Amino acid sequence: MIHRVYSVGRPSGWSKEAGDEYCKRISRFAKVESHFLKEGPMVEKEMLEKSQGWWSICLDPSGVGLSTEDWRKEWEKLERGGRTGLAWMIGGTDGFSEDFRKSCDSVRSLGPQTLSHDLARVVLVEQIYRLESWRAGHPYHRK
Repeated sequence: MIHRVYSVGRPSGWSKEAGDEYCKRISRFAKVESHFLKEGPMVEKEMLEKSQGWWSICLDPSGVGLSTEDWRKEWEKLERGGRTGLAWMIGGTDGFSEDFRKSCDSVRSLGPQTLSHDLARVVLVEQIYRLESWRAGHPYHRK
């Protein structure tokens, strides 16, 4: 799987360090790219344009929450269907518009709570790392 993580705003401090560390770990199993976009009126359009041809996943508290095991099943189903690139979208201060959410292939949640975009990126790349290492044959401690 190839992962592109689009995030509004640029992380700094602890969140940059944590996110970068997980991206480094992911690179042992899969390709991951981080793209940071400036918040503004055109950011949603820019995300959609940059993610064309990729399976686009909007992260939003209103999205469907899946267990780690269900994410794995979903990724494997996408791969069987020829989808190997996932574009993850993390919004800014005001999240995403309804039109944007409808434009994405799926809307997923990292949980019902509201997370800062910096923390959402760390949680997302940790989950990508967990899943890609599991898919590569490393044991999953919940099994």
